[in-house]
Amino acid sequence: MEKEFLVIGLMSGTSLDGLDVAACRFRLAQGKWSYVIEAAESIGYDDEMQHKLKDSVTLSGLELSLLDVELGKFFGTSVEAFCRKHGLQPLFIGSHGHTVFHQPEKLLTLQIGNPEAISHFSQLPVVANFRLQDVLNGGQGAPLVPYGEHYLFPDYHAFLNLGGIANVALHSQNAMKGFDTCACNMGLNHLARKLGMSFDKNGEVAKTGSMSDSLFQSLNRLDYFQQKGPKSLGYEWFEKEVAPLLDNSSTPVKDALCTFIHHIAFQVNKGMDGLGSSTEKVMVTGGGALNGFLMESLNIYGKGKFTYEAPDRKTVEFKEALVFAFLGLQRFLGQPNVSSQVTGSRQDVSAGSLHGNFKVAI
Repeated sequence: MEKEFLVIGLMSGTSLDGLDVAACRFRLAQGKWSYVIEAAESIGYDDEMQHKLKDSVTLSGLELSLLDVELGKFFGTSVEAFCRKHGLQPLFIGSHGHTVFHQPEKLLTLQIGNPEAISHFSQLPVVANFRLQDVLNGGQGAPLVPYGEHYLFPDYHAFLNLGGIANVALHSQNAMKGFDTCACNMGLNHLARKLGMSFDKNGEVAKTGSMSDSLFQSLNRLDYFQQKGPKSLGYEWFEKEVAPLLDNSSTPVKDALCTFIHHIAFQVNKGMDGLGSSTEKVMVTGGGALNGFLMESLNIYGKGKFTYEAPDRKTVEFKEALVFAFLGLQRFLGQPNVSSQVTGSRQDVSAGSLHGNFKVAI
């Protein structure tokens, strides 16, 4: 018997560019999942919201609580307008939220975008808070996307997401492995802002630069890169460890951009090797997949062992929103949605808190 579910997925990434909204129709037939992204939009943050999110790690408890509800209202009203525009009647929303703190060794992972506020302003139930249960079970709470990849993209075995943070995953018949490799668009956008740009489109400025060997080596010597997975990264790590290297370097900005591209390409390929991957075709998604110079560099460092390719643009831009819609659906159905093989936790969990009035799962 075929089952069908229409779910909204929301993703707000560490690159701070805006909210991704995707209406995803999932079908389960003969034990296999398929999907269609029926509509999708990226809704940009204004300058004030970008500034608040960038500085969220330094806010007081009161200020952070206010921002949590403010962002939840923004998410909820955005979904309500999106559904009205496209004539959609989804079952519920799966919201990743916007990560402020991620320190799993302290049992801390915090995503804001208050789900009760989302539910109120969208008039839809919400599944949110996907990371904490895994962290409480001894896991990293990240990466979460590999679980969705395993079921939604059966034609691929290796995956790379190039968002604010780059992460890799490798799937075999009986196992999946993955971890965060390095900062990605967080670093590139940080440098681009020094030139008055929000981002370096297609890597055009970076491509005109030259690699600084000293900056390249300094980045690669950071302690995180000496650790084995499972492991994960957060924005506060970037602010503490990476941003000072970029800000205190005498390297011209265009050369720093070029160097950071090389750093990403080096660490991603090191990560793929670390997963024990043989020759693989790697599916690349996230905003960085639209950076031609970065994609070119990944393939150069891949040396023919790893071939990096981007799928259709809608999947490139909205894969994470798609996956969080799917993880929300698995939670709704009472199925596991976080893999302990990837996060290092003691067991697989069906993670996510429920908000609003859900219909009984079928």
